[in-house]
Amino acid sequence: MRKDGHGREPDPDTPYFPTYEELASDLLEGMERIGLVVQDVGHELEPSTGERTFQCTLRLPGSEPPHRYLATVHFHWDALLTYLGTYGPGSECDLYHDDDEACTHREPHPAIELVTEYDLGDGGYALRELGEVQAWIDTVQGLLTRAVPVEEGRVVHLGLTVREGTIWVDRFAAEQVWYLDLSAAPDLHEICATVQATLKATPALADRLPL
Repeated sequence: MRKDGHGREPDPDTPYFPTYEELASDLLEGMERIGLVVQDVGHELEPSTGERTFQCTLRLPGSEPPHRYLATVHFHWDALLTYLGTYGPGSECDLYHDDDEACTHREPHPAIELVTEYDLGDGGYALRELGEVQAWIDTVQGLLTRAVPVEEGRVVHLGLTVREGTIWVDRFAAEQVWYLDLSAAPDLHEICATVQATLKATPALADRLPL
């Protein structure tokens, strides 16, 4: 049986809520279990507020450096989540009123946004005409939809700059966002499988885009 962040057996009557460490560990284990290579794991802590940020880089196994097709996964863990992870669900009452006062505050809904960003090209390409942009986006959306049919939470980013009257592409990326409700155990396996499928699809863009 899985233990909590303090090494204790979980109480079946206690609402589910992971600590930051548990969620980060489960996510990393899920990515490695499905066969992705995990690199550059980072944890940032703001001491004054308790806010935390997780980030790591993922790639497919067997690829040789420099690794052109990578995914960066990150999520932000705010101060209230740190408090709930330390003292447990229901402890937020102590933040709003004394023990002898009636509880009238709204119970917070613990959740995070898990973001995965995929680099689709190195940039540095001069546009011949703006119509190319829509063609590229259609190509990317079509390819990613075949790999991962669910499009909810996915966007394509195209960064443009103007130098000496010429429009240049300096960033081309896709982003997938998952809203994770932490009042129940999230399905991290499905997320890891989606990241893997997307990474497998991105090399095919090399033959379709001039980036």
